[in-house]
Amino acid sequence: MGRNRRVVLAVLGAAGLGLLSGCGAAITGVMGITVAGDGKPLAVMLVCEGRIESVTLHDADRGPSRKGRLAAWKRGRPATGFSVWSLESGGRGWSVGKPMPPLEPGRTYTLYGWTDDPASTTSGVDFTAGQLAGLRPGQVRWFKGEEMPGADREGFATGSVEEFRSEGCADL
Repeated sequence: MGRNRRVVLAVLGAAGLGLLSGCGAAITGVMGITVAGDGKPLAVMLVCEGRIESVTLHDADRGPSRKGRLAAWKRGRPATGFSVWSLESGGRGWSVGKPMPPLEPGRTYTLYGWTDDPASTTSGVDFTAGQLAGLRPGQVRWFKGEEMPGADREGFATGSVEEFRSEGCADL
């Protein structure tokens, strides 16, 4: 067997082991959703470690494939720590890459952040138009974890921005 062929097989084998072992992007932050005083949607993100460069909105049933991507936001400088911005217009360092469509009743959406290299991601937040409409300014919906105190059956919690900031990184 030639040297080049052995190298190719070793690389393919290592990649296969990575897939089998479940290796992937590390969850290093938490994504949340809230509303402004006028009811318009705002992204709320807490990066616990590292950085996040992009955020996308997907149809929850279709998953995070490029075809399922409904909207996208990009940050010129990677985000660290706490961020909040308008999903309609961007701002605070975030620009709209693909505008957010009107939300359809009964459809579940997932919002999450990631790095372009794909080393890191945030936990995603699932929501419907009705759940978003039920939030008051200052209330955040985020994934806290299944069977966690204060979370619903699916693992999502709704609390104040202060609760999101203090509890968001606790279980990562």
